[in-house]
Amino acid sequence: MEDRHRLQLAAALEPAAGDGRAYEVTLIRAGETLHGWVFPPQVLRGSVPLWEGVTSLVDHRRYMQHPSVRDVVGTIGKVRFEKGALLGEYRVLDSADWLTRMLDQIIADREAGLPVPRVGLSADMLVKAHRNHEQYIAEKIGKVLSVDVVFDPAAGGAFERVLNSVLAIDERGGDEMSDRDEMAAMEGKSESSPHEEVRARWEEMERAQCAHLLRASLNASDLPAAIKEEISGRYEGRIFTVEELNEAIKGQENLLAKLVEDEVIKGLGEPTHPVVGGVWDSLDRIQLAAERLFGVPIPEAHSDIPRLSGIRELYLLLSGDWDFYGRFFPDRVQLANVTTSTMTSVVKNALNKALLRAYNARPKWWAPIAYEEEFPTLNDVTWIKTGGIGDLPTVNEGAAYTELSWSDNEETSSFVKKGGYLGITLEVIDRDDVGAVRRIPRELGQAAWRTLSQLVSNLFTDSAGTGPVLSDGYNLFDATNHGNLRTAALSASEWDTVIQAVYKQTEPTSNKRLGVRPKCLLVPIELEKTALQIMLSEGEPGTANNEANVRRGSAEVIVVPEWTDANDWAAACDPSEVEGACIGYRFGKEPELFIADEPTVGSMFTNDEMRIKCRFIVAVGIGDYRALHKNNVA
Repeated sequence: MEDRHRLQLAAALEPAAGDGRAYEVTLIRAGETLHGWVFPPQVLRGSVPLWEGVTSLVDHRRYMQHPSVRDVVGTIGKVRFEKGALLGEYRVLDSADWLTRMLDQIIADREAGLPVPRVGLSADMLVKAHRNHEQYIAEKIGKVLSVDVVFDPAAGGAFERVLNSVLAIDERGGDEMSDRDEMAAMEGKSESSPHEEVRARWEEMERAQCAHLLRASLNASDLPAAIKEEISGRYEGRIFTVEELNEAIKGQENLLAKLVEDEVIKGLGEPTHPVVGGVWDSLDRIQLAAERLFGVPIPEAHSDIPRLSGIRELYLLLSGDWDFYGRFFPDRVQLANVTTSTMTSVVKNALNKALLRAYNARPKWWAPIAYEEEFPTLNDVTWIKTGGIGDLPTVNEGAAYTELSWSDNEETSSFVKKGGYLGITLEVIDRDDVGAVRRIPRELGQAAWRTLSQLVSNLFTDSAGTGPVLSDGYNLFDATNHGNLRTAALSASEWDTVIQAVYKQTEPTSNKRLGVRPKCLLVPIELEKTALQIMLSEGEPGTANNEANVRRGSAEVIVVPEWTDANDWAAACDPSEVEGACIGYRFGKEPELFIADEPTVGSMFTNDEMRIKCRFIVAVGIGDYRALHKNNVA
């Protein structure tokens, strides 16, 4: 199996000689990672240009969302392949002084034997790979999106040491002051230790940076001035994180929205301002990504949407169920407007489109011969055959019109509900078995097609090939009472005889000829060649004198898959002229999918299984026997 994946791998850092902001980084080593991915050396060597100049962020970008410029902290450069690994230089931007200080302290504390946080680098990239049992073998790195500073990188990347820092540890283990600290101490500007002065300067710079962040964030928000002043007073002069400030601002925005919600007038009149259309939020993009995952083509305008690595990634994105309890964890989901039903709604919509593609992929052989109609209820369908009026009588000047006699005949059909379900278990999701999930709509679509195909075919094959019993008490194909059953084998001359027999069918009461020719010649696969010779040959098949084939192109040849008798064949008229075979639909002309997914009851709770149900409700019957003719060959 081959696919493209978005992968995030950790990288280890060491310092490079320079100004204290550049670090040597090991991006990827050839071989197997802790994720179960294998990167051959030639794949890494070929990807060297892709890493040059790549941006570094604080934390990975949220899925399908653009990162903020405030998250940019560094760049990657001087990348090369050496000793079985990709090496490069990581340079911290001036605006990210806090990151330099944090890295310096982490490295210094670790070398001093102190506990340190698990901070490292993780590469976010798009990889083309194929699966080999439990491993993914990388074939090509398509694009490196970013190399980000993260907490607890999955593959264990770490900062090893730092050069040109404010405070370093010498080989003897003693403290060594930087030139700036030593000068300050000599001038008597501080009675405190160099360590304390360094920490004081760090805190001063962090407070200045937080003050700048506070002003910028409040200026960018739409909060009233009074609320901005309250937040400013709460955080002014403090050291805080970006997340803490954003959470406070977001909380005030949500509170304000609730307070004014009752005052908003909705749904009255036309909009008085321009309406923005075609805007796709994260959930819309997830829907398109899911459709592409399940094999449904997406619009060219949205071809830039990142590919999902599998059903497992989709499930985790929309459920937050990292431990596969079969539950929804809203606090772990980063996308807006995601609820307990979002996962199944996205899957249902994507699989429904895949189902319809599979259902419509096979040619509907019955379409040229069947009258089709949708109905609003499941009541029995009544197909009405009308006719019997002969010629219009002459009306003399001043004479009254006479009432015409006519007749109708009713045939009824009952709806049948066809369907079943297949299950997507948590084990299938955890194994990331995309192939199995893709097969579900394909198999259900094929099954729905075969089901309707069989129902229409049965009209011709029931009761030993004479069809169902109609309201007049006779079978559909009846030589004596309906004049539409013969026994001769298919040939050019017999086809001519059948055309005449159909043409000579009469109105019910007037005995006037119907005057309609068959449009389609229905055959089993064994008779397809014979039928095509009759319809395509310039000379009439079976004649010795090379006579012209005057019936050439007189009908469309249709092969019925379910017909197993190699000799029987049939003819059918255009349903727009005479309604022969009739198909009624309830809830649409195509099958539909439903998903049972309630996390606290039903199959998801008892079986860890998301059940996908296919439903197709149809009624198949006969409207007018005169439109159909059958040859049951002895």
